[in-house]
Amino acid sequence: MKKIFHVISSIDLGGSAERVAINIAKSKNKEFEYHLVEVIRSDSDFSNQLKKELQANGIKYHLSIIRKKKLAILFFWTWFLWLYLKERPNIIHSDTEVPDLSLWIFRKVACLLFWIRPKYIRTIHNTELWNDWKWIGKIVEKYYIRKQSNIAISDSVRNNYMKAYSPRPIPVIYNGVSVVDPKPFHGIIAGKLNILFAGRMELQKGIDILVKLINRLNNNDHIYFHVVGSGTMEKDVKECLAACSFVSIYDKVYNLSAYLGSFDYLIMPSRHEGLALMPIEASLAHTPTIINQCQGLAETLPQNWPLCVKNNSVEEYVAIFEDILKGNIDRNYLADMAFNFTKEHFNISTMQKQYEKIYEEKCNDNATKQA
Repeated sequence: MKKIFHVISSIDLGGSAERVAINIAKSKNKEFEYHLVEVIRSDSDFSNQLKKELQANGIKYHLSIIRKKKLAILFFWTWFLWLYLKERPNIIHSDTEVPDLSLWIFRKVACLLFWIRPKYIRTIHNTELWNDWKWIGKIVEKYYIRKQSNIAISDSVRNNYMKAYSPRPIPVIYNGVSVVDPKPFHGIIAGKLNILFAGRMELQKGIDILVKLINRLNNNDHIYFHVVGSGTMEKDVKECLAACSFVSIYDKVYNLSAYLGSFDYLIMPSRHEGLALMPIEASLAHTPTIINQCQGLAETLPQNWPLCVKNNSVEEYVAIFEDILKGNIDRNYLADMAFNFTKEHFNISTMQKQYEKIYEEKCNDNATKQA
């Protein structure tokens, strides 16, 4: 049995990267044993629910000992080295920049111990990397490029990576999701058009555009917004929307994908994405998504998707909502179209098999070199 370590930022986050790691680890292939390893210590109601999910699926997990982000990155190697020597994983799979950097530091330490030669797989989840640490990113990327360990989650991610870092082609494995048992969301307001935003409260996710849109629709009695998430702009968002009576703001909601079918529409005004899971999960729940026409979102939906605006135009968003309220949008038709597209393109079993094929190749390559 081959041990695969998925290293994530934190179990507390529950974002697309964390969900992809968990979905891969849910594979029933008995040739692999999956472990989830976090860099930043998690301790919340959300993470406790996620731990129960991991246990139910036979996924082992290892919690960090440090809560502060920068300290957790710098000293990750101190306890991960002990874990590595104890478990001897065949493959270490990294997701997002926090584990990428943490493992790069671990690799520097491991080089001092000649018998430690970890094999890495690294999934690139975004079209723009290292936004806060550009100079660090240039150094770290050289290692992952040299080891040929990179995998992109979409064509747009691959193309942007090749432009920014290396012209060498890298494989693309689309994120896979599965249909979940639906549950009613108890915050739904009867008689209203219930709109969901779920994501980090950051500029990348277009949270500022959402706030402008909500304020623009302030006099509309037929729409109700549900905003789920947290982030660096959380305080500003709550202050700006404090006077709005048709908005509810929630912290993280565990197993949100099970509640997506309760909403009339999902809205995603992201400026850029790698390959967003939320619209894919919404499509499987027969909930259409209103999107900004950006990389990583357009790939999740059929071509010429009508619920799409250019350059995050608030006026275009308003026009879409007016068409919906006037009955000019056939929601059921769009829901079926998106559902069929998602079932064809984002199969979880296909994703698991593609990653496990790469794990096998890495392990066999290592065995050949040792022989």
